[in-house]
Amino acid sequence: MSTVTFADVVHQLIDFSTEDPAEAAVLRIIDTPWFQRLRDISQTANTRLVYMFSEHSRFGHSIGVAHLAKLLMDRLQIRFPESVTPYRTAVLLSATLHDIGHLAPGSHTAFKAWFPGQPDTHEDLSAKIINEDPSIRSILDRVGPDVRKTVTAILEESSSVPAWTWEIISGGGWNVDRGNWCIVDSILAGVSYGRYNVAALTEAMQLTADHHLALNESRLDAMMHFTLSRHAMYRQIYQHRVLLAADTINRAVVQRARDLGEKIPFADEVMQQVLAAASPEVLPLSAIFSMRESWWKYHLMRWADGSDKILSDLSRRLIDRRLFKTVRVHEVDSEAALLEKARETVIEAGFDPRYYLHSVETSDVHAGDFQTPMLVQMDDGRLRHLSDAEPLFKALVRESRGSSKQWIVLPDEAKQLFGRSR
Repeated sequence: MSTVTFADVVHQLIDFSTEDPAEAAVLRIIDTPWFQRLRDISQTANTRLVYMFSEHSRFGHSIGVAHLAKLLMDRLQIRFPESVTPYRTAVLLSATLHDIGHLAPGSHTAFKAWFPGQPDTHEDLSAKIINEDPSIRSILDRVGPDVRKTVTAILEESSSVPAWTWEIISGGGWNVDRGNWCIVDSILAGVSYGRYNVAALTEAMQLTADHHLALNESRLDAMMHFTLSRHAMYRQIYQHRVLLAADTINRAVVQRARDLGEKIPFADEVMQQVLAAASPEVLPLSAIFSMRESWWKYHLMRWADGSDKILSDLSRRLIDRRLFKTVRVHEVDSEAALLEKARETVIEAGFDPRYYLHSVETSDVHAGDFQTPMLVQMDDGRLRHLSDAEPLFKALVRESRGSSKQWIVLPDEAKQLFGRSR
C-alpha cells in the first residue's frame, strides 16, 4: 500500500494511505494553499518570547490531530462498524480542517487583538473557508455529495450529526485536538508538563447507545494523567504572566493603528480591511488568507520605523522583546485603587494609559469541560460524567475556579515609580 509519511515530534512517523479514499483526501487537503498557509500561523503566539523553541505552527498540529483522529476512528470502527463507517471520512477531514480558520498574529491571540471582547470564532471561519474556497470545496465534493455538509456540521457541533463525531475533536475531557497540542506544545517548549499516555486513551474510548463518546472506567487513571498535564500546561505556559503581558502589546498595537485611521504610517489593503472590520465574519476570504505571521511582522517592522511615536514604540517592544511588566493584584488589594495608582504612574512616566496600562487575569482551565462533559462508562454499566466518576477531577476543577490570578500590566518605567516589585 502506498503511503505518504510525515516526521513528527510525538509519534515519530505519521502516515496516510494514498489508496484509502479518506486518507487520500486528507493528503489532497494538505496540498491546498489554505492548508499550506497554516505553516505561517503560529501555534502558541507569544510563548516563544519565554520558551525559545516554541516557534511551531498550526500546520504540524493539524496533521497531528488528523493522525490521532485516524487512530481513534480505526479502533472504534472495529467495535462499532455500523456507527463509525458512514462518518469515518467526514470525521477525519474535519480533524484535518478544524484550525483552517485561524488568523495571525498567534491564532487565539489574534482574535483578542483584532476583535477584543468578542468570542473566538475560528471554527466559524473554518466552515466559511471550507464552503467558499474552490480548492477545498472541490476535494470534499469529489469524495462524496454530502461530505462537505457533514464536515461543516461536525465543526459546528450540529445536532444533525451524532454527538460522538464532534466530541472526538472538540468534546470535553480528552479529544484529538487537546490530545495533540498538550504534548506537542510541551515538547517544543522544552518542558515535560504536557506528556501523557496517548495510546492508553485512544484505546479506551467507546460509543454509547445514545451516540456519545465515552471513556472506559478502567482508564480513568490515564485520563487524570492527561488532565493534570493539560492543567500544568495552562498554569506554567499558556497563562504565564509574561505571555499575558506580551499579549496586551498586540492589542495595544491594533488599538493604536485603529485610532490613527488614515494617519497610520503604513497599511496595505488587507490591513486596511482588517482594521475597519467590526467582526471576523465580515472579512472577505482574500483578507483572511493573507493574515499570516509574516504579514503581521512586516507591518510591525514598518510601524517600528514609522512616524507615529506610540505605534513605533509598541511595535518595537514586540520586535525587540522589550515587554511590559506586571504587578500582582492580591486578594487584600483594592483593584480600583491599584489601577488608579498605576494610571498615575503611567502618566508620570510619560505614557498614554490607553495603550500602556492593562489588566489581565487567568481563566478557568476546565470551563469547557462542563459545556460538553465527557462521559465515563463505569464497570457496572452506568454512564457518569467525568466530574462525578473521578473525585480528583472534581477537586482539580474546584482548584482551577478558585485560583484565578490577576495582574496590572504597565511599562517598566512606570512600574519603578509604582514602588512594588511583584
